[in-house]
Amino acid sequence: MKNVKSRMVKRAIHGDQQAFAQLILAQTEYLTRTGYLYLSREVDVQDAISETTLIAFRSIGQLQKPELFRTWLTKILIRQCYKRYEEKAYEEYDVTKLAKLPSSLVGATVDEKLDLLGGLKQLNNQYRQVLLMFYYHGLSIHEISDITQIPENTVKSHLKRGKAQLKEWLGGDYFEE
Repeated sequence: MKNVKSRMVKRAIHGDQQAFAQLILAQTEYLTRTGYLYLSREVDVQDAISETTLIAFRSIGQLQKPELFRTWLTKILIRQCYKRYEEKAYEEYDVTKLAKLPSSLVGATVDEKLDLLGGLKQLNNQYRQVLLMFYYHGLSIHEISDITQIPENTVKSHLKRGKAQLKEWLGGDYFEE
């Protein structure tokens, strides 16, 4: 399966628009889930995905390693989400739109989920980004390092510090896994 995907990415890199379209369609659910980790409104998520697709289409020829297509696409999407997030930072999150809550939040009340989202909003961008990628999207430390282009040990530090700040802000430990 990876071989087929790799060949399709290589075709897209060499200008095959059909291959690019198939790659993007295969990533639609992933892009949507990732978008909702950063943005609360559907229109903003769709705008970020559209812009991501356009940027990816224009620059696919610059992708050096076909096996990193998803990481590359994720990096573009996160930049677009942050661009929109900063424009809309004053808006409230829609808890019902969050994809894949951490296992410790599956039975959490709406108030607890809102507390967590409020706490995440208080963190600096670096900590928030790493926590969202690790806990909500299930990315490994190595994958986060690739996407954010920061060393793995820094990712670990951001996770630890972000979690500590979040715990302090929440004043409790009911989100521990």
